[in-house]
Amino acid sequence: MRPPKALIDRFRSSERIIVTSHIHPEGDAVGSALGLGLILRSFGKEISVVFHHGVPRRFWFLPGTELVRNGTSRCDLLVLVDLSQKDRADLPDQWKNRSCPTIVIDHHPGDDQRTESDVYWVEPNASATGEMVYHLIRSLGGTLTPPIATCLYTAIGADTGFFRYGNTTPAVLRIAARLLEHGVDPWTCAYFTMEERSLSSLRLLSRMLKRARSEGGISWSLLDRDDFQATGTTDEDTEEFINFLRAIEGTQIAVLFRKPEGDTVFVSLRSNGNVDVSQIAKTFGGGGHRAAAGLRLRMPIKKAVSVVLSASRQRLAAQSVNDHP
Repeated sequence: MRPPKALIDRFRSSERIIVTSHIHPEGDAVGSALGLGLILRSFGKEISVVFHHGVPRRFWFLPGTELVRNGTSRCDLLVLVDLSQKDRADLPDQWKNRSCPTIVIDHHPGDDQRTESDVYWVEPNASATGEMVYHLIRSLGGTLTPPIATCLYTAIGADTGFFRYGNTTPAVLRIAARLLEHGVDPWTCAYFTMEERSLSSLRLLSRMLKRARSEGGISWSLLDRDDFQATGTTDEDTEEFINFLRAIEGTQIAVLFRKPEGDTVFVSLRSNGNVDVSQIAKTFGGGGHRAAAGLRLRMPIKKAVSVVLSASRQRLAAQSVNDHP
């Protein structure tokens, strides 16, 4: 896996660089952005890692958070990691329409919005964007340090379920071993990313589990504004909740609907690997991977449940036909 030469040249010729990722960033987004920011800073670049809405609390343990800004300044290069569309980036709104040379580093397949000034590096077969950043660092001639290795190990671990999911390859395990050799504490990375929770988050989880339903291979639940207000939580507290739904016996598709505030319903989709849930998400303008995807809808939550479950049933039925010609 090797980044394009044009991408390497762009990094070397740029001095003021902004690195960002998508709204509601998970471990791969945060770890990749911070790891890339740290290596670029080591080359003497002026770096800002922009998360306009902030970095989720569970990733505050990661090195490099001193690079994070909620706004932007002048730059001569914008880098999008773990996404390919600027309108989904966690940037201030006024920045999304600015013209700026852009680099995309992403492992999600899908449509892009490139211009002549952009350089795209998309590797759908990569386990995580963190895996791509690791190869980028090698191509740039950078030196791995314990802080950079910790960021990349967390990025890769988050998207592979800490080496449990089907995208765990021999190649990515070899990379993880090399990162461990540079001082990574695997327990810390896995614990804060996957396990630690506040008591209020567990109370929110209890509400989700009480509403859980499972029928015909689809398991789902929902959380509305009242649930978040009653428990004093935010959407950030729902990270990994959907895995409890996917764990229900017989589940092929798991769906979690959340409406923490406003009029937007956030929908997470997971599968056991046999059903491509990214195709369900794309129906509604979302995206993701075969086994993990998401989308947003502006409609009452009950309607969102109805239309997404209908599309999930159709996808499951189509999968059954393909499996039994």
